[in-house]
Amino acid sequence: MNSRFRSRLIVSIILLAIVCSAFSVSQVAGFRLENRDGNSTAAALAEALVLQQSIKVRDEFIEDLTVYIDSKNGVFEQDPPGHSLGLYVPEENAIYIRSDRHPERAGDVFIEQVGHGVYHTMGFEESTVFPALAAKPGPYLAGVTPPGSEEREVMLFARAFMLYH
Repeated sequence: MNSRFRSRLIVSIILLAIVCSAFSVSQVAGFRLENRDGNSTAAALAEALVLQQSIKVRDEFIEDLTVYIDSKNGVFEQDPPGHSLGLYVPEENAIYIRSDRHPERAGDVFIEQVGHGVYHTMGFEESTVFPALAAKPGPYLAGVTPPGSEEREVMLFARAFMLYH
């Protein structure tokens, strides 16, 4: 390999590492993103997809929100193994996303979990629309089944939010 090419390649890799580390724990568009899964390819992919999707969401929906790429967090132990790719924790106003299973879906998981957060923070649980949709869901919404103990209305709202964004 040509020595000039090799030195340029090394400099490019170092610059890429600096840019990635600068964005891993920084304020971007009103939310905090923290990658706790390290420098694996899956974690970097999940982080990039979350950043990409975050620019599509209105700022008021993700204001003061923390997103953790953290596959080993205890919040995932509450669900059946391998079931959840992401969880919204209202007490923390945080989203936890796994990068060890299907990291290519991290962007969609992020948007869906933002939908969960919007449902809880904007008072949609008092709405009569979602219970009515749950009673007569139609062909598309009939296929939406909430995982574990999740309420059907929350899942319907989160899926609709994901489709909207």
